[in-house]
This record gives sequence, C-alpha cells and structure tokens, in this order.
Amino acid sequence: MNRHETSRFSGFNATLAFAALASVLVGTAGCDELRSRREIQEANKLFGEGRYNKAVEVYSEALRLTPGLAIGHHNAGLAYYKLFQPGVETKENRALAEQSAQHFMTYLESEPNDTKVIGLLTTIWLDSGQYDKALSYWSAVLAKDPQSRDVIEKLANINRQAGDYVKAREWHLKRVDLEADRGGKVKAYLDIAQMEWSRLQKPDLVDAERLAVVDIGLASLQQAEKLDPKHALVQSLMGSLYQHRSVAHGAHWAKGVEAASQRFHQGRFTDIRKGEQAAAGAPQPGQPAPAGQPGQPAPAGQPGQPAPAGQPGQTGAAPAPTGSTPQPAPN
Repeated sequence: MNRHETSRFSGFNATLAFAALASVLVGTAGCDELRSRREIQEANKLFGEGRYNKAVEVYSEALRLTPGLAIGHHNAGLAYYKLFQPGVETKENRALAEQSAQHFMTYLESEPNDTKVIGLLTTIWLDSGQYDKALSYWSAVLAKDPQSRDVIEKLANINRQAGDYVKAREWHLKRVDLEADRGGKVKAYLDIAQMEWSRLQKPDLVDAERLAVVDIGLASLQQAEKLDPKHALVQSLMGSLYQHRSVAHGAHWAKGVEAASQRFHQGRFTDIRKGEQAAAGAPQPGQPAPAGQPGQPAPAGQPGQPAPAGQPGQTGAAPAPTGSTPQPAPN
C-alpha cells in the first residue's frame, strides 16, 4: 500500500470512528431523553397525589438527564408553584417562588406564547413581592408593541399592587390617550377612581392625605362623567367618594356640602339604574343599598357600592390562575 493509499485509508478509518462516536452519543442522548420522559410520568403521578416535594425531586432528575426538555421545566415550575405559599415571608418560601419562576422562564424560551404560564409567572412574582421582575418582564413586552392597551393596563395594575400609585395613574392616563372609543376611556378613568377608592379603606390614611386621594378619584370621575353622564358606576363611585370627603371634614361646615353632593350622585345612580332596568323590561327593585361606608370595602355588583379595583394578573393579555389546581402537562 503506497503512502497516498495509506493516507486515504487512515482518513476513512477516522471518518468511521467519528460516525461511530456520533452514533453512540445520539443513542445515549436518546436513551437519556426516554428515561427523562419516564421520570416525568412518575413525577406527574406524584403531583396528582399532592406529593409535590417528591415530584420536584423526580422532575429535577429528569432535567439533569435532559436539561433542555421544555415539558420538564413546565411541570417542575408547577410543582414549585404548588409548594409556594403566598404571604409567607421566609427565605425558603422565597426560594420556592424563584425556582418556580426560573423553570417557567426556561419553558417560555421554547413556548413564548403560552399565556397561561405567563399568567402564572406574573402571579408568582407579585405574590412573592418581586415587583421589579414583573415590571421588567411586562416593560419588555410593551417595547415590542408600545400601543398595547392590555399591557399598559397590566403595568398600571402591577404598579398599584407595588404601592406606586403615581406611576399607576400615569399608565392609566396613557391608556386614556390611546383608547379610541368612549367606553375604553371611561374604563381607564374608572380604574383610577377605583384605585383611589380602595386606598381609602386603609385606616392609616388620614386627614389631608384622605382628602387628596378623594380629590384625585373625583377628578377622574368628573372626566368619565363628561364622556358618559349616565354611567351608573361613575355616579355610584362619586357618591361614595363624596361620602368619604364629608367624613374627612369632621364637624366642619363643608361636611354638609359633601353630604349633599353624595345624595345627589346617589340619586343619579338610582335613576340611571331604574332606567336601565325599565329598558330591559326588568321589575323595579327596592331602594338600593347606601354607598359604601368608609373603612368597609364594598362587594362588587352591589347597588350603590363600587366594585373593588381589578387585581394584577386578572386583566390584560395574561390571565391569572383560576381556582382550579394547575395540572402538569403529559410528557
């Protein structure tokens, strides 16, 4: 065999060796993924039995074998989510929230349009006080579509839950500017008023601060009233806010003025509701309940009482989880 043939033979052997190695690697990877999927099936059973700690261990083993398996990250995120306890401020609980969020973020790299997981991810951040992460995520979403009113509403609600009411109002007012129809603008003004109304339920808000909050809410409602004078909730909220304002004045003469304004808007609400029911052919109900009492949150849908402001995670493009238990996806 001459030198040229020897060189060609050596090259052929190297190619065969490489192909054999590649075949072994592919086979190993295939075996690992198959084993990972079996592990996920086992973990899913544990999840269904409520054994979330054990399920997390098995999901982790599956991901150790196949780190890029999207379904493994999805299900591991759910298991950590079930272990997390909203409102419990410990390092261990915070770590559970971070683990869940990390798995969901990895999963979303493969499935970026899974709105249910986006909703769960947002809920976890908010429930664990990680408002900066929620704001960063949704700001990045808005950068892709600066005119998205749903995302702007989401950012307003996140800021509200974080306690940044000034920024929340700014986002709601941006919605007002972007809304093309009257109804959308009225809703944005109502969201501001409901946010301020909910602040009045806190006992630590007193005197001048209460009056300032009331005035912000009333200013928004006055704009909404110009757009839709016969909007029942606008009149109901105005009556309730004037009632809060009269209490803030104490025995001052202005209390009588605010009380009169409250009665006027309560009367407007009653007339509007009767007109709506008559138009719908419904029987005339009795007198509506009085406007919400200061310091007592009013239930949604009750006559004369404003509905509480919407919670972040329940509006916009990404829904919050419902009361049903999230279930892991099959492998």
